[in-house]
Amino acid sequence: MNCYAVRDAAAKATANEYAGWLDRILEVPGIEKLSLTSIHGFLIAQGLIRFEFTGRSVGLQYQLSTQGRESIARDSVYFHDDPHRNENGSADSESVGQAA
Repeated sequence: MNCYAVRDAAAKATANEYAGWLDRILEVPGIEKLSLTSIHGFLIAQGLIRFEFTGRSVGLQYQLSTQGRESIARDSVYFHDDPHRNENGSADSESVGQAA
């Protein structure tokens, strides 16, 4: 989620007419590319990011939700159904931290 917050801040600072929508993040250091699909789905299901389909030329775009922004500000993202839980039922703290 922090990746979207950083991109959002950069886009706001550089674009005169920024609508708040960003292209999908396709790469995050320390996270396998194949895991990003489930992480995106998880963040959407938790209400932390939103998506919109803007047509063939642009495709899907993403935006931090109000809940996502508040969670980042409080540094309190809680993952009840983390898709990267290990066998003993606890979340892999590295994947959770990176996803958030």
